[in-house]
Amino acid sequence: MNNERLYLGVDGGGTRCRVRIANASGDVLGEAVSGGANTRLGMDHVFGEIISAASLALENAGLDDSYLGNLHAGLGLAGLPLERERKLAHAYAHPFASICFATDAHTACLGAHDGANGAILIVGTGTCGQAIIDGQELSIAGWGFEVSDLGSGARIGRNAIETALLAHEGLAEQTALTTDVMAKFDHNPENIVTFAETARPADYGAFCPMVFDAEAAGDQTAALLIQNAVAANLQILRKLVAFGATRLTLMGGLSEQMAKRMPQDISDMLVPAKYDAMHGAILMAKQRESIAA
Repeated sequence: MNNERLYLGVDGGGTRCRVRIANASGDVLGEAVSGGANTRLGMDHVFGEIISAASLALENAGLDDSYLGNLHAGLGLAGLPLERERKLAHAYAHPFASICFATDAHTACLGAHDGANGAILIVGTGTCGQAIIDGQELSIAGWGFEVSDLGSGARIGRNAIETALLAHEGLAEQTALTTDVMAKFDHNPENIVTFAETARPADYGAFCPMVFDAEAAGDQTAALLIQNAVAANLQILRKLVAFGATRLTLMGGLSEQMAKRMPQDISDMLVPAKYDAMHGAILMAKQRESIAA
């Protein structure tokens, strides 16, 4: 084992950090999960979570922490679209044998298509589109709930709250959905203001299931909110296709809901993911190693 080349694949999202250790043949030796690893949480925090998870994965593989220095690490991290975060990540002192970075969308795309040409749309609390075609990349959305991610669960939830508040004041049609959303705030607009002062994307996303349930019951306001989200995600997918993608994979908590609402030309291009983002991160580490050699 001391002479065997080992790889660490990291899928660092905002909620959790998943890692996998594999050998050169692709055999999985150990896996582990730790807390969120979005780079906006700070590099000390991010690398603390990665190292903690890597240590636990080594333990699960029957190895100790002395093997951290044997790991060739590929890191797919949320928050890396920002140049300032990429610079901080590259400058950070790490314990691994080698390291390379990309966004979590990039490694998810690599994993989904096993390194072949293709594209993904991650649609959950947030959204992010990624295509890799003959080594060229296109990234769309993923800039954060506040200014991007129009087809995300967080946006659907936020728009439901906004519409409910309008309906409460007689500025929009009142429906079962708007009444149910206002009930969550005791029908008091001041409670919405207090909520909004500290709410994170996941807090808004918690209202998203209510919208899909209301749509299923025939609520027209819910249907319009979902139609708007579908249109935003369809726009991203068409951009990825125009870039050259002929295979599309939807990933994330809303992937099934969005997939069944896509037009036929897009549905015909949808394929399931071959592998996950940790597989993609390991593949990236191997590719970078090959280039360096």
